[in-house]
Amino acid sequence: MSWCAPPEQQLWIVQPLIEAGLAMDEIRACLFQLAFDDIVREGRATAAEIHGIVRDQPARVRAAWAEMVGRMLALSGPDA
Repeated sequence: MSWCAPPEQQLWIVQPLIEAGLAMDEIRACLFQLAFDDIVREGRATAAEIHGIVRDQPARVRAAWAEMVGRMLALSGPDA
């Protein structure tokens, strides 16, 4: 069974990307890529792989992505 953050936490997670100017379609595409890579990858992702998803984006988007990833990691999962 998978865990999903409540809607208000989901918005809090992606807020840095919204503030950086990304449209929701762009945010969804980045998050889909993150999830897809996690499914097909063997072992744990490196920071370079996670942040590589936005490597071609402007600095403000890369910084927002780093903040978003930190927010995702800060949330407690269902087993906490």
